[in-house]
Amino acid sequence: MTPPTIAATNSPAPFTIGIEAAAYELPGERQDLNDWAQQHKLPAERFEMIRNAGCRYFHVAPDIDEVELAKRAVARLQEEQGFKGSDIGAVIHVHTGLFSVPPAPRSLPLEVAAAFGIKPVWAGSIAQLNCSSISVAIQMAQALMKVHSQLHSVLIVSSDRVFIERYRVLQASILSDGAGCLLVTRNSRRNRVGATAVRNYGSWYLGSVTNNAVKQAMFNLEWHYTRKVMMEAVADCGMALSDFTCILPYNSNHSGWNAFCGAMAIPATTLYSDNILNKGHSFGSDLAINLADMGLSKVDGGAHLMNITESDNGSFSALTLHPVN
Repeated sequence: MTPPTIAATNSPAPFTIGIEAAAYELPGERQDLNDWAQQHKLPAERFEMIRNAGCRYFHVAPDIDEVELAKRAVARLQEEQGFKGSDIGAVIHVHTGLFSVPPAPRSLPLEVAAAFGIKPVWAGSIAQLNCSSISVAIQMAQALMKVHSQLHSVLIVSSDRVFIERYRVLQASILSDGAGCLLVTRNSRRNRVGATAVRNYGSWYLGSVTNNAVKQAMFNLEWHYTRKVMMEAVADCGMALSDFTCILPYNSNHSGWNAFCGAMAIPATTLYSDNILNKGHSFGSDLAINLADMGLSKVDGGAHLMNITESDNGSFSALTLHPVN
């Protein structure tokens, strides 16, 4: 009898991933909430709420589409980091707005790839989890590297615009048009992604923009769920919350973050929140913006970093980033 054939099983060598570089594009001169509120007749009570939440400046791209915003962010990354198109093995695109994509049959990730001479083994988009999609993209980059042993670098691109101006102010934030990008690499010598905790609460799928029941539920529970996802990430990477000396929030609701950190005994110096005031909430691009402005340099200096996202449709995430050693 012929012995049965046993398929060879090649387990991939263990590896880590890191965020080698980050860049972003916030178009034009920054806008001032004071001027916008007068122009769009924002009710005084609403204006005071947004201002008291620590929000003021933002960016608008009335004549620049999402593809161009994304290309500008990637061009900035290439200028600063020096990657070649042949270095990139996959392109992952994330967005929050349903309309923040070019019309079919166009594809933002494929147009970005073509513009920079990238021939990806995989290119596609992640949405649905809104601003938390960026954390899922990092998980997906690692999953692609497990499947494709030759895949060394993944480009993650985020791009969004506000299409209806009355929704520019949302909850305790002011929204900013813009794009960001991350260069995620295998066995990065710069840093190491630790935990990536993502939780999605499906009962909020309608979002809080037009659904009052979801809006009230978020008001009651958003910080509770923020705490849960943070503590899950802390447990997953085997550290204590006090070990993290750099926490990057989503760029919204400074007053809420201050109260939350006080309740969690997180030192005020741990929260890096300047961009809430200076740049506004740029959807899934907040991570790239905050990493480029201060986060990566903090990890370079030895800090353990945690990034938090929250989406109005019930998605929350916490990502940890650590020095390689």
